[in-house]
Amino acid sequence: MEILIIIPARSGSKRLIGKNKIKLNGKPLFIYSFDAAKKLSCNPRIIVSTDDKEIQNICLENKIEFLDRNPFLSLDYAAKQDVIVDVCRELWEKEFYKPDIVISLQANSPQLKTSTLEKGLSIFEKSKGKNGWKEIICLNENGAQNGAIRIMTYRSVFQKTLSTYVTTYKSELIDIHTKEDLDIAGRLIS
Repeated sequence: MEILIIIPARSGSKRLIGKNKIKLNGKPLFIYSFDAAKKLSCNPRIIVSTDDKEIQNICLENKIEFLDRNPFLSLDYAAKQDVIVDVCRELWEKEFYKPDIVISLQANSPQLKTSTLEKGLSIFEKSKGKNGWKEIICLNENGAQNGAIRIMTYRSVFQKTLSTYVTTYKSELIDIHTKEDLDIAGRLIS
């Protein structure tokens, strides 16, 4: 099964400037998501979508594939799903590349572990029934969506309606949006 992992890592951030490239324990935040993904046994293709030249340089230095994001999709109101669609369309148009599964990983969730991704993929791949799950969203223990992980079929990436075959799984992950979030994550990770 072909798996594509997309890590959206734009430059703009109002609450914590440059959050996706801020270093936590000496490592830029988006690299935590990349490191968790690259250890998956399914050998996924991992792409960072960014408009940030510094993030692109970090990708080049670490041999991480990236796509230069359309400036329109780097604005505050641009939906993350539109970025996922854009990456999938670009890969199809340039390479005729069409994965079976697409995973969106948030660039600002440094607690993400490979085992958390494996758990979600396992639930997704073992789905039973006529239609099976089309999408899985990661939630915190309190039921709030943390946005760190979203697993979907390739077809679901492009749908214009709400998903009808959606499930969830739990993992307590912090999304970093403020200096306080960064401090909490630093204490949990060290």
